[in-house]
Amino acid sequence: MSVSHAVVDGRPVTVEEYRALGEDPAVEYIDGRLAVSPSPSRRHQKACTRLVAALEQVLPATHDVAMAWSWTTGTDEFIPDVMVHEATTESARFTGTPTLLIEVLSGNRRDDLVLQRRKYAAARVPHYWVVDVDAGTVEALELDPDEPGNYRVARLLDVDNGAQALDFGVASLVVDPRRLA
Repeated sequence: MSVSHAVVDGRPVTVEEYRALGEDPAVEYIDGRLAVSPSPSRRHQKACTRLVAALEQVLPATHDVAMAWSWTTGTDEFIPDVMVHEATTESARFTGTPTLLIEVLSGNRRDDLVLQRRKYAAARVPHYWVVDVDAGTVEALELDPDEPGNYRVARLLDVDNGAQALDFGVASLVVDPRRLA
């Protein structure tokens, strides 16, 4: 089955069929269905690139950062915009639990704000940031110790409060929403 065939007919696929698409499909696999997103905008990619470059400067040697690399949890497979994870030799997809996932909002806002937030929390990803370059905000979420499987807002940065340090367990990064796009 080709990616275009799977996408065009929109039918559910098994995880085996999804994995047969190859190592680098441009689709995510969530709840037994292929999830296709449009090509990201220049501003989206610039924000991702700037976050990756900044994270590389603060990460300990035990961790690495990747942009648009597959992460699998159970039978779901996501392609987060930015992922901080323990150093690994895996190449096709990361199979551990990321330390931090960052989504830069684009046309598929419902998935970023609802579906992925729920799925990431259920997978116990400790830190999740949502960047809205149009609004100039960064919402830093962390797992809620009082409500397992849910996130709480740890910090909300916007263009008015400027650069601030955001902790994500293994390091801290100064983020200025005005400089992301």
